[in-house]
Amino acid sequence: MLRRRLWLIIGVAAAIFVIGLFVTLWQPKIYTADAIVRLTGSNRELAAKVGDEAEPTMAGDADVATEIQVVGSLGMAREIVRKYGLVDNRRFNPFVNPPASTLSRLLDGGGSPIDPRKLSAAQRQKMEDQLVRYLRSGLGATRIGTSYSIGIAYRHHDPEMAAMLANAYANEYAQSQINEKKTATSEAIGFLRDKVEELRTQATTDFAAVQNYRIRNGLPSTTGASLTEQDISVYNQQAATARAEAAADAARLETARAQLRSGSMGDDVGEALESPVVSSLRSQRGQLVVKMADLRVRYGDRHPDLRRARQEMADLDKQIQEEIDRVISNLEAKAAVSSQRLASLSGTLGSAKGQLLTNNKAMVALDDLQRRAEASQGLYESYLARYRETSASSGTERSDARVLTLASPPTMPTSPNIILNLFFASICGIGLGLVAAFVVEMQFRGLTTAADVEKRTGLPYLGMVPENGTAKHHAPKPIETITSMPNSILAESLRNIHASIQIPGLARAQVIAVTSALPAEGKSVLSALLGLVSAQTGHRTIVVDCDIFRRGLSHEFHIHDGQGLIEIGEGATTLDGAVRIVGSGLHILPIVSRGNEGDRLTDKGLIQATVAQLKERYDLVILDCPPLLAVAETREIAGLSDGVILAAKWRSTPDEAVVTASRLLPVRLTHYVGIALTRVDLRKQSRYAPDDSSSYYTQYQQYVATAA
Repeated sequence: MLRRRLWLIIGVAAAIFVIGLFVTLWQPKIYTADAIVRLTGSNRELAAKVGDEAEPTMAGDADVATEIQVVGSLGMAREIVRKYGLVDNRRFNPFVNPPASTLSRLLDGGGSPIDPRKLSAAQRQKMEDQLVRYLRSGLGATRIGTSYSIGIAYRHHDPEMAAMLANAYANEYAQSQINEKKTATSEAIGFLRDKVEELRTQATTDFAAVQNYRIRNGLPSTTGASLTEQDISVYNQQAATARAEAAADAARLETARAQLRSGSMGDDVGEALESPVVSSLRSQRGQLVVKMADLRVRYGDRHPDLRRARQEMADLDKQIQEEIDRVISNLEAKAAVSSQRLASLSGTLGSAKGQLLTNNKAMVALDDLQRRAEASQGLYESYLARYRETSASSGTERSDARVLTLASPPTMPTSPNIILNLFFASICGIGLGLVAAFVVEMQFRGLTTAADVEKRTGLPYLGMVPENGTAKHHAPKPIETITSMPNSILAESLRNIHASIQIPGLARAQVIAVTSALPAEGKSVLSALLGLVSAQTGHRTIVVDCDIFRRGLSHEFHIHDGQGLIEIGEGATTLDGAVRIVGSGLHILPIVSRGNEGDRLTDKGLIQATVAQLKERYDLVILDCPPLLAVAETREIAGLSDGVILAAKWRSTPDEAVVTASRLLPVRLTHYVGIALTRVDLRKQSRYAPDDSSSYYTQYQQYVATAA
């Protein structure tokens, strides 16, 4: 593709290069001046003093990026326009004095100036707005490496104006830092003053609410709840002791009652056993029992002393039982007292707990009020301290930026870069040339090589007919070249086609129809040259002009009068009378007149009868037929042949037209159709198709010249 479309690529690349050169010359010269500003601090201290946390604190790269946006803001540009009077500055204002490019200066000397003094207020304001945006368009602010420095570059067609504006931006940015801090300090003082007064009122209100709540709820101090808790602790201990004593008393009583229910006389009750009275009585009873036993032994059961002893025994038993009853009664009384004491302590403890609950509920609200009061007081004191600090720092503001380097007028323009522009124009031109070549190649449907013919049409390739003027040795006309130069490239190409028209299975193709898909494909020249080559080889050959419309073959041999094929059909002459002999024995059957309008060669079997006669007389009959897609009778004429040669103009005839034409031929000729490329430019063919056989004809010519 590159070899075939080389000139297209070169043309497109050259056009883009010229356009790039024109655009470069049309652009005005631009100079760039650079100033450097150093960032010496952060502008967050005031935000810290005010306590404004709505905007997150940024550091490092984010701070530098923010300051770069400040430099390029519309506000700063407008301030510079007004401060330096750029609306009336003819060296800067492009609407007053438009900059001229190199080419425009050569052609007309630049644009027409405008007097800003004649503008109305609205027009002047509109010009100022446009000038602000124009001023920003020439600004470039970037961070220098990883340092905390900003490079301010300004581009302008006037070098002195570029330096002045770069310095104006640097100085204005440094001054804007001070102005911004003064404004921020003033706003902060006003904000803090109002905030301190608001917080003071709030702190007083919250403190009063705490005191009023204490009075309402009987909480003169914060120790009320603690005293109640101490009382509850004592009551809990006493209640526990009383509960234990009551339980013990109840257990003793229940044990004693259980012993009595089991049949005991009470003498085995624990409290009775521990009673000294019971013990004393039991001791006396024991002594009396001994005494009675002695009396019974000594005097017998009827003795008065024994009866008195028995009476004493009964008295002692009665006293013992009465004492035991008193012990049981005492246990019941003691259990009742313990139970009442426990109930009393429990009631007192419940009251104390109720009071504690009430106090606790009151203390919750009191605690909340106290925290609010303390928070209000703390916030008030904090803002009061910030207000005093901010007021003290008023008037001491310093800029966070310092101009390190002022810009000086540049001596060389930075734009347009002619070498770079032309380099890119060349690269773009080559790229667009390749794209154009690719698009043209994709759109191209002509046939160039034998591979194209066989791949895109499915028909065999028979050979090619070079354009007469493209061969190294040639006569003025193709027929003369064949006649006078039998060893020429043109003659050898025709011999190659002649050798290719042999039909498999037959000794020789006797009748060959030469046609094309479209007009002006070179079929008549092909027929004539093929006939001459065949005649030179000694074959009896005749070429019949079957194109009643153009009569191209007849015109090629300058046969314009006499008798021809039409006259044979009219009976005005015989076949022998119409045939002409040209060159080295080639016979021609011409058409010298078109006959009546509407006449066709197939009418009344004229062409059929003529071909039948010619087959008996000649070794090779070549029928020069009209185009297949244009003339319907071509199919009938081609049907009389043994094979068909479709002439396709090199790199011109679309492959679709050739395929469509081949489908119109009779079915029996499907395998006997071949394509010959005509009017091939040998000089271009060697570039378009270096692998095609036609590219080696130069070597053939040298070979023949050496042999001669």
